Amino acid sequence: MPTTPVPYVNPTAVTFTLDGSLLTQSLGVFNPFPQDVLFKVDNAHPERYKVSLTQGVVCSRQKIYIEITCVSKNETSEDDIQVRFFRWSRPRQGQKPRAQQYIGYRAVKIRVFQSGFERERTPSISGSVSFSDMTEANPLSDYPHSGSIHTSYASSDTGHSSSSSRRRGKRRQVITNFALAVVLLVLGFVLNSLDEVWFSRNVIVGVKPQSLAIVCYTLSCVVTIKLLTFR
Repeated sequence: MPTTPVPYVNPTAVTFTLDGSLLTQSLGVFNPFPQDVLFKVDNAHPERYKVSLTQGVVCSRQKIYIEITCVSKNETSEDDIQVRFFRWSRPRQGQKPRAQQYIGYRAVKIRVFQSGFERERTPSISGSVSFSDMTEANPLSDYPHSGSIHTSYASSDTGHSSSSSRRRGKRRQVITNFALAVVLLVLGFVLNSLDEVWFSRNVIVGVKPQSLAIVCYTLSCVVTIKLLTFR
């Protein structure tokens, strides 16, 4: 069964300030893939954060929004929540729901500050770029509630680029192994055709070129077998 890609959650990091200026944030769950997906939000700290929706279904090429509210009053913290995803197929009438197949998860970093001033002074999770700059640079953060085809393209391009890189790497490995097998085979033919007496006197004393040719043939066979079994 082919692997179902993991949908996207944006932003991947949110901040709250306890002075009241920033107590609620929205997460966008975006599914650009053809398979409907069930999501579940794992909130390990319900005493600190309230989640508006803990479970739901994101249909193919759709998105939903989840609100996270900080209910902590006097404690700065840094936590994570996970959004887990499962394959979803709507059961037909009269049939029992199928077992849910786990796909993967997306983690969201949560940071709580005493004030907005402290939040601005603290380096972002990435180190040097502020959180506002991170969200502005992320194309998924700007898609509207009504839907945007550009967001789908941006999300799909990420998967396409990674798969293209893997294909290019495999192609280079195949070409390298093929060239190595040919070089070893040609070198074996050359060594096998050399005069044994001349080779022992002028190249390597006491070594027959035919012996080296056998070594080259063996290595060529090993590389060829590796090439044929490569996936």
